Amino acid sequence: MAWRFILLLGLLMAAWLAPQAALADEPFTETRLQELLQKNPATGLPADSISELIPLLPRELRENFTFVYESRSPFRSGISPEFPRVILFADDARLVLTFIGDERQPGFDLLETMWFDYEEAKFELHAYLLPAAERRTWRPSAEEAKCSRCHGADARPIFDSYPLWPGYYGSVQDTFPHDRIGQKEGKNYAAFAAGAAKTGVYKDLIYPAGTPVSPFLDPRLFRDNTVELEPKLFPYLPNARLGIALTELNRQRIYRKLAAGEGFASNEKQLLAKLLQCRPSDRPDRNAMRPIEEQLQRENAARLKRLGVLPGDPPKRRDDMQELQFVRELTEIDWVAKRAGVDRSDWSMAMEPGSLAFFDGILSGISDHKSYYLKEDLIFELLSHLRDREPAFRKYFKWANVFDDYGYPFGHRVDLGLAAKSCALLGGL
Repeated sequence: MAWRFILLLGLLMAAWLAPQAALADEPFTETRLQELLQKNPATGLPADSISELIPLLPRELRENFTFVYESRSPFRSGISPEFPRVILFADDARLVLTFIGDERQPGFDLLETMWFDYEEAKFELHAYLLPAAERRTWRPSAEEAKCSRCHGADARPIFDSYPLWPGYYGSVQDTFPHDRIGQKEGKNYAAFAAGAAKTGVYKDLIYPAGTPVSPFLDPRLFRDNTVELEPKLFPYLPNARLGIALTELNRQRIYRKLAAGEGFASNEKQLLAKLLQCRPSDRPDRNAMRPIEEQLQRENAARLKRLGVLPGDPPKRRDDMQELQFVRELTEIDWVAKRAGVDRSDWSMAMEPGSLAFFDGILSGISDHKSYYLKEDLIFELLSHLRDREPAFRKYFKWANVFDDYGYPFGHRVDLGLAAKSCALLGGL
């Protein structure tokens, strides 16, 4: 009768695996995470700790991650080069999970999440105190639990613009340059990789092969005189991937906020015309650009200071904010916000209010000798919504995923040459 038992077991396994396989093909959502937290399939009990939860997560989350060794978050005392904070993210960054790795610190076994709601164009933040943390009787203070303190009332990700992420491992172009800062960071990462990375919350992450500093870029591939990297290197550029994906989500949030402005409906086409440079007179003058440039210089100095640059260090142009090259474009974005009657102080993903840091790193903003850098995200959103409401705009909106050949779900860009032809419909321009 043994064969009958084996056959029956096989049928039962097939019946169980079929829905599991179907679930594996579905996006892993906040709801599915909550179900997993409530019931570990192996035990039938709630997931007790972060260490227990991680092996249960889909591969997509466990192989997309970066580490924060110096933070400005409420839990910064529990974050260090030896035990960095972990950020896991879906390919499209719609779901982001984060937690600390030092079990001696308050906040251990607290899971924080960020989920993007496409319908509402909003980021939702949640925190889950797992049973292991509850047994330690630790609770975050009211101030620590206030997500809006850093992320704002209309929540947004906090993430620096390409190619510099102070406080993150791989802070310069996802690697460790051969200079004072890069060597110090690289030494700390090597110690982490040889020690804590093999234990606890870190051990079940999936580190990509092909680099000695996984998951980051091999320092031997770093070029000191450029910030440009090949898309084929994306598997080793977790910070860049996360930034690009988050920018695509945040631009939907920016459009929602822009469209809610009291001056938006009556000026919508004028705003798009400005961004598309439909008339030579749309270009801002030096007086308008000067305060934007001065603000960028202050932001750049502050970011270099956070990176650890000292007054005597040789200047590295590669570390400067790329936005410094796009003062005119940022001035136009500022004009659009003012014309729509909108406060743009939380548009950027930088922590600092009013930041002008918007660059995701994709070099795709030139068309017909005109620069649309930084503006193209707004052009994408404005034109796509006009297309949905007014059929005449449909032929001017065409988009493509510039990283489709590499298998990534981010990198959606509008055809700027075609978009510029819509000027004829924008108020008779």
